[in-house]
Amino acid sequence: MPTFRPAGLSDSDSDSDDYGFEKPARRYNPVQQQNVWRRTENILQDAIINGNLDEVKTIISNELKNNANAKLDSGWTPLMHACFHAQDKIVEYLLQQGADPNLHSDSVTPVMVACSNSSASNAAILNIFSSLVEKGCLLNIGDKYGQTPLMRAISSGRVEVVQKLIDCKVNIEMRDQQGWTALFWAVHHNQPEILEILIANGARLREVDKNSRTPLDIAHSHDHQTVIDVLNPHFKTGDNTDADVNVVNDISSWHDFYPGIEKGFKPNYASEIRHLLFGMSCERLAPLIHQSGIDLRTFLLLQANDMVKLGINMPFERHRLEVGLRNFHSKGWNLNSVAGLYAQKHSNYSVLDCLTTLGTHLQQIYILETTVQYALREYKKVQDQIKFEPPDSPILTKFKNTATKLLANINNIRGEMKIMKSILVKVTKKNPKPADLIKERSLQDVVLCYSKRAVVICSLGLAIRYLLPNLINK
Repeated sequence: MPTFRPAGLSDSDSDSDDYGFEKPARRYNPVQQQNVWRRTENILQDAIINGNLDEVKTIISNELKNNANAKLDSGWTPLMHACFHAQDKIVEYLLQQGADPNLHSDSVTPVMVACSNSSASNAAILNIFSSLVEKGCLLNIGDKYGQTPLMRAISSGRVEVVQKLIDCKVNIEMRDQQGWTALFWAVHHNQPEILEILIANGARLREVDKNSRTPLDIAHSHDHQTVIDVLNPHFKTGDNTDADVNVVNDISSWHDFYPGIEKGFKPNYASEIRHLLFGMSCERLAPLIHQSGIDLRTFLLLQANDMVKLGINMPFERHRLEVGLRNFHSKGWNLNSVAGLYAQKHSNYSVLDCLTTLGTHLQQIYILETTVQYALREYKKVQDQIKFEPPDSPILTKFKNTATKLLANINNIRGEMKIMKSILVKVTKKNPKPADLIKERSLQDVVLCYSKRAVVICSLGLAIRYLLPNLINK
């Protein structure tokens, strides 16, 4: 599992718990020194647990040579031990002695340790928190699992500490390794009071984790009814921010292959975006994209800054969408994917066959044109990286092969278009208009038709009146 170092702290030595702090030269027996540190730590820990400040002072002075930042056998400092056991007086003394509030072990800082304590009194934890903040401890950081002090305070049920952290303007939307924000933690640990505080301070309710679960999904999976009752009012009918927007119509006629044609617009294929988002595991973004009104071309050419403007604020969501778009543009095309009537080798084609196939080809040309734009844009980005490549470089060869395939695909579609054109010309000359292309008669057409009929009837009446008697007499 990858590890992540806290923001603002050194990551220069990933194999060491010192993380960038210089080690003293070893002029002693390592095993013997390790035993000394272990014994010192045990004595110090017992003194801290018992709240014996005088004994702690003696150990710091004699055993640790007044070094309040000494890392003991476990990798913890005296300050971390004092924070873990919620000894606020000892914490205050160590900070006065110069203990670093941001010196960490395995990416865990003293404030994280204090926030993890669920058994000590609220007063002691609040005093420790205030002392650490006063000395400049970092709050917007995460351990190697991405867990922040706020998340730890939530898991421990520290309502007052959570409020203090929010008052310090911490980022409540920071995410851990599984994509959880502080709100997810409050839901998971069944903390309705903290949940209400987070919601009141603008926490996003409609985010998803890396498994596409929302906070409400997690609340239902744990059957946390109180938490569900807090969340439900924010998902009432009428609040359609997360509504499943129906942007895709069932194909019922040939018009659906030409979206917008009935209103006189050029096809923009916006209805296809939802399908693509589902394939990229980004279906949660469908309402957001739909409300923006962008067309398929704009969507397929989205970049990170464009996604931010659309309101896609979470980095991992932007990254997932960027990867999905790259994979879409990188997919292969072959003749079978664009083949139409000609490949079917039928002697007769219905008008509907012609119209639907032509509509499909129009969409494919639209997408290929967008892919060319994407490829040119990406090529410019990497141009500086490949201009020094030798002529036989695998990268250049791959680009050339890709370009050749792309041109072949475009030529295949061009050939198919020519065949379609000839077929449609034949259809136009030999067949009547399809029923759904026949326009409804206007009032003028109806009047003209009935006028013609009236003329014919009058003519027949006159003929009968004047010619019929003559014929009878004869």
